[in-house]
Amino acid sequence: MNTDYSFLFGGSNSGNDNSGFSLNDYMSIKNGSYGKLIKAYYKEQKSDGKTAADVKKETQTKGAEYSEISSLSDKFAKTADKLLKGDLFELKDVTKTDENGVENTTKEYDKSSIVSALKDFAKSYNDFMTKATKSTNKNVARRAENLVGQMNSYYKQLSAAGVKFAEDGTISIDEDKVNKLDVDTIKRAFNGKDSMLNQIASKVSQIGTAASSAAKNLSGYNSKGSYASNATSIGSLINGEV
Repeated sequence: MNTDYSFLFGGSNSGNDNSGFSLNDYMSIKNGSYGKLIKAYYKEQKSDGKTAADVKKETQTKGAEYSEISSLSDKFAKTADKLLKGDLFELKDVTKTDENGVENTTKEYDKSSIVSALKDFAKSYNDFMTKATKSTNKNVARRAENLVGQMNSYYKQLSAAGVKFAEDGTISIDEDKVNKLDVDTIKRAFNGKDSMLNQIASKVSQIGTAASSAAKNLSGYNSKGSYASNATSIGSLINGEV
């Protein structure tokens, strides 16, 4: 793609002026040959022993990593909301037929739905923390490690609500225990603004925001780990836009 670079030269119309650029220079830029030279030059340049191609690849990898952490944060929020704001902890009419064929309607909690939501919470938490604690971004990793510490401080209460802790920091749900628990015990841990889950969700959101910011702050790149459309002209040249 040929790009008009005339704006770079302050509107000069002369074949040669004090800027040091000649008409031939301008034509080389316009027809793309200068762009090829620039790409070749930057390909050979090294920063801390890395070529421009190495730096680009590394930055793309980091951008993809940070974006994935941000995405996993959003997924966690959705699973948490089912427990925090949903109607899982409301009594529902349940109709059962006894051995004599008589139907009886009673108010009960849907334990199977509660267990399912808890399992989704545990999986999304594990997926998120596995990536966040190993992040190459120090701010993200530090925040994630702080959340690990916070989870450990909740050990007694969460264990009482059916959460199991593994040595590697992951969690799981003890389905048998949950089915035997009083629903109020589970509700105190996972439902409402004063619950432990709400505190956990707030921390996960903050970590996700930090990861998103890290992706956007990568020099010349957008949050998807590729050169942004408004990156510098050199970035465009390296990206092959000329």
